[in-house]
Amino acid sequence: MVPNFLIARLIASSLTRYKSTHFLLGSHSLLQHKHNASLFLFNSYTSGAIHPKGDTFTVSYLVNSCGVSPTLAKELSKRVNLKTPDGPNAVIDLLSNYGFSKTQIAKLVEKHPLVLVAKAENTLLPKLKFLRSIGVSNTDLPKILLRNHVILMCSLENFLIPRYEILRGIVQDDQKVVRILKSAAYNITYADVLKTLVPNINVLRQSSVPQASISLLMVYFSNTAHMKHSKFLEALKTARGIGFDPSKTNLIHALVVLLNTNKTMQDSKFKVYERWGWNHKLALQAFRKFPVFMMLSKETYSKKMSFLVNDMGLPSEDIAEYAQVLAYSLEKRIIPRFSVIKILQSKGLLKKDLHFSTFMCMNEQNFLMKFMINFQNDLPLLSDVYNGLINQSSK
Repeated sequence: MVPNFLIARLIASSLTRYKSTHFLLGSHSLLQHKHNASLFLFNSYTSGAIHPKGDTFTVSYLVNSCGVSPTLAKELSKRVNLKTPDGPNAVIDLLSNYGFSKTQIAKLVEKHPLVLVAKAENTLLPKLKFLRSIGVSNTDLPKILLRNHVILMCSLENFLIPRYEILRGIVQDDQKVVRILKSAAYNITYADVLKTLVPNINVLRQSSVPQASISLLMVYFSNTAHMKHSKFLEALKTARGIGFDPSKTNLIHALVVLLNTNKTMQDSKFKVYERWGWNHKLALQAFRKFPVFMMLSKETYSKKMSFLVNDMGLPSEDIAEYAQVLAYSLEKRIIPRFSVIKILQSKGLLKKDLHFSTFMCMNEQNFLMKFMINFQNDLPLLSDVYNGLINQSSK
C-alpha cells in the first residue's frame, strides 16, 4: 500500500495531472496514476538557467574537474553554465561517496551535464540514499544511473517511490528489484507501467502462473513484461493453445519468443524447419520442449542442423526431441564434444550407439570427468585436442 503522505502528494501535485483509481496487484493495493515523465525532468532539479553559450570557467571546470576533453567541454558548455566551483564540487564529492569513479563521473556529465547544477544535498542525496536503502551497492549504482540518468531527474516522492512500490509488489523482494534495475534501468522511468506491466502481471496471476515464473520474467525479460497488453494477452492465449503449462517456466520462455518475433518471421522459420525434416507438428514439439531455440536466426539454425544431420548423421526428429542442443555454441561446445566422442568411439572405448544427449546436455565439469579424465591413460593427448578446438574458435 502506498503510504498516505505519498497519496496526498500524488493527488495534490499540480504538475503530474494524475487521474486516480485503485488497482489490485497481488496483495498490494496501490494508487493508479498517469503521468508524463517529461514534467518531472526539471521539477525541483535546478534553479540555474541554461545559457546558450558556455563561458571560460565552465569549459575549464569540465576539463579539469570532470575529466572531459576540451572539445567535449565546449559542446557541453552550451547546455550548462557554471558560475562557481562550490555547487559542482559538492555534486562530484557526493557522487564519489556513492561509488562513482572519475571515469564514471565524466560519462555522467557527458550524458547529463545539468547534474552539476543540481542541489547535491536536497535533490541528489535523497535519491542516492533511497537507492542504497533498497540494496543498490556502490558498484551497481553508477552503472544503473549511467544507463538511465533520468532517475536523477525524477521526483523521488511522486515518481520513483511509487514505481518502486509497484516493482516490489510484483517480485516481492528488494534484491530482485535491484536486479531489474541493473538489467533494464530505463523501464523504471520510460515504461508505462500502469497500461502494460501491471495488467500483464495480473493476467499471469489470474492464469495461476507461479511467483517464481513471474520473477523470472521480470528479472531476465523485463522488456517482454512491458509489452502492450493486448499483444501480451494474445501471446499468452497462443502459448496455452500450443500446450504450455502455466505452472512451468517454459511458458515464460514461450511468451518471450512469441512477443519478440512477429508472425511473418515465425512462418519463415517454420519453412526452414521443414527443409530439415521438421513438419509443423514436430517443430511445435521442439518449441514446447525448448522455446528459446526459435530465437535462433535461420542461418544459425541451418548451420547447426547441417553439422548434426549431415556431418554427424543424427536423425532430424531426434534433434527436435532435444532442441536445447541447438542453443549451444557450435564452435565451443557442439563440435569439440562430438570430436572427442568420435575419437573415443574410433578407439573402441565407447559404444557406437551412444545417444548424443548423453554427452551434449551435461555440464562441462561432468563432461570432462566422464569423457576426458576417465580416458587420459588411454588417450593422454585427448584433452589437447579438445582444448585446441575450443581455443581455435576464439581466434
